Amino acid sequence: MIKINLLGDDTVQDNSGTFIVAAYCASLVLCIGIFFWLQSSLDSKVLSVKNESLKLEAQLAHLQETTKEVKDLDKKRAELNDKLVVIATLKRNKVGPVRVLDDLNMALPERAWVTEVREGGGALHISGIALDNQTIATFMKDLGTSEYFKDVELVETKMVDKKGVKVREFTLDAKISYAGKIKLKQAAEASAGKEQKPVSTDATTEEAKTS
Repeated sequence: MIKINLLGDDTVQDNSGTFIVAAYCASLVLCIGIFFWLQSSLDSKVLSVKNESLKLEAQLAHLQETTKEVKDLDKKRAELNDKLVVIATLKRNKVGPVRVLDDLNMALPERAWVTEVREGGGALHISGIALDNQTIATFMKDLGTSEYFKDVELVETKMVDKKGVKVREFTLDAKISYAGKIKLKQAAEASAGKEQKPVSTDATTEEAKTS
């Protein structure tokens, strides 16, 4: 029996189009996934930057508040220093003249007398009489050793007759500093701060006994 194949040879089915569509869909899904991953990463970074910015702003506000407090403390310290200066000046002006006159009296030789003392322009004008020029020179020298007097100068000296006795009439000018001892104390403290020498216990005890 003879069979005749009217359909011809078996045909091969072409699936390439399906593969292309599947590959396209897969790549599309992959791109979308990458996009969402990048977007999520970017959002995370933005959130982290915002949080860091908030922290920095809080720190800045704290520093500004601290700076304000420091400025207020500096202002109060300056005001307190000004008040202390005023108080020290008042005390100095109250005690200073007494110290100046005391040193003036201590420096005055036995054979000299002060007849007038005038203050003006930070200087003391002293008038008096002495038996001779050597007494006047001694007076000027002793006066110059006082911490309250400086630049002691002889303005005038002349021979006069006082009840039949020849004496020397003189006039002195000297600059005065009511803060003399205060300055010396500050200088001593500064010097002690630069060079501190150890003191033995026996020396300290002896000094305490002497005081």
